[in-house]
Amino acid sequence: MENQKNGKFAGKVVIITGAATGIGRSTALELIAEGARVGITDINANALEETAEMIKNAGGEVIAIAGDIVEADTIDILASKVVEAFGRIDGLVNNAGIVMGKPILEHTKEDFDKIVGVNTWSYLLTAKRVVPEMQKNGKGSVVNVASVGASVAIPQLGVYCTSKAAVLGLTRSMAYDLGPEIRVNAISPGGVLTPMAEEDFANYPSREAALEVRAGEQIQKRYADPEELAKGIVFLLSDSSSFMTGSEMKMDGGWTAW
Repeated sequence: MENQKNGKFAGKVVIITGAATGIGRSTALELIAEGARVGITDINANALEETAEMIKNAGGEVIAIAGDIVEADTIDILASKVVEAFGRIDGLVNNAGIVMGKPILEHTKEDFDKIVGVNTWSYLLTAKRVVPEMQKNGKGSVVNVASVGASVAIPQLGVYCTSKAAVLGLTRSMAYDLGPEIRVNAISPGGVLTPMAEEDFANYPSREAALEVRAGEQIQKRYADPEELAKGIVFLLSDSSSFMTGSEMKMDGGWTAW
């Protein structure tokens, strides 16, 4: 994807968490293709650098800061450097996430705190630092990546589902408290071919067995490409969704249609 200086995000600046691989990486590339400049972060420093190089090779501008997103310093350093370099922040994509497959009664407090910390608390933590920068512009858009698991049970992923259901509640509350200037929406993917999904597949005898369970309730019996989700996220960030806030957009292959 080549950078479009006259794209619909020309002059806009967006921060993406969990941007080293998968949906986050694809979203960053989709945004710079539409003219955005981006700030990206992830705990995986090597993969994050690969994403940054991909952005630069496509003609984009990027600030990359590796770190643990549940630590306030990570988003504070990234936001400060982005504002210093680009002068503003217009959008935020909360995409960082972890998954831990385990029978529900076997989860420990440490498991719960870790999963909810990354999948829910980090979304509020980043907003606390980034939204005030958007408010200086009088306008902004936040997209929180939830999951089909916010609406349905997924075997062995009870605490993950809990964390993603909380994301929907957080999204609605943020939309109410921060609107109308700041729009806040959620996107709920079904199965997506990401490194996190590949880790989950390892809990099954084969990839086919994993898909039979994980995509079994979808009308479309496949996992989405991250690029498909990125297009949905970019739509929610953009003025094309200007009358949407506090909403959930499901891209789940029809999982919740029946």
